[in-house]
Amino acid sequence: MVKDPLIRDLVAILMPEPDKLAVFSDPTYFEEYQNTLDATYDAREELAGQMAETAEASDTDPLLEAITEASRIINAQEEQRRLLFAYAREHVRGRPYSFDVLGRAAGKPASTVRSSIKQADIDAVAKLIGPAAREEAQVSREEAAMANLRGLLDRVDPEIRTSLLAHDGAQLRPLLAGLHDEAVERVIARLRQG
Repeated sequence: MVKDPLIRDLVAILMPEPDKLAVFSDPTYFEEYQNTLDATYDAREELAGQMAETAEASDTDPLLEAITEASRIINAQEEQRRLLFAYAREHVRGRPYSFDVLGRAAGKPASTVRSSIKQADIDAVAKLIGPAAREEAQVSREEAAMANLRGLLDRVDPEIRTSLLAHDGAQLRPLLAGLHDEAVERVIARLRQG
């Protein structure tokens, strides 16, 4: 048993005991609870021992080490979330997820999602999923945008169609915001051809 009160407190914070058992609980639940409680106590003892050994061997502060480790975990989770955002916006097959939908899923404003996605994240996802998946996703997104805009243009009279395609398709470009620049140019060119 570790006697250092700081380490005992840190272990209690990092590995809290499971919730207390209700008075009239199912006997099966009681057994599972007891197993979980035993495993928690064992893990707490092991963690406390590791913290004490590390503090002794390297003359480090266990609290600062715990904060550093928690920060490392948070940073890794943030990176993973950015990669998922990048995938959802740039690599997913079909229509990309909107910033609003991603923000709701993350409990963040859409503007935070938008500003968190960097080119390095997009590139990292492309490397992880491979070039074939990225090309397939881009083509299918481009095809979906093409079909949507073609359907829109087919329903308007020729004058409005000409107006929408004028000035390099400037009025249509906001509708293509989820595509890369090259894909936007291809869609506009194909729409002009008819």
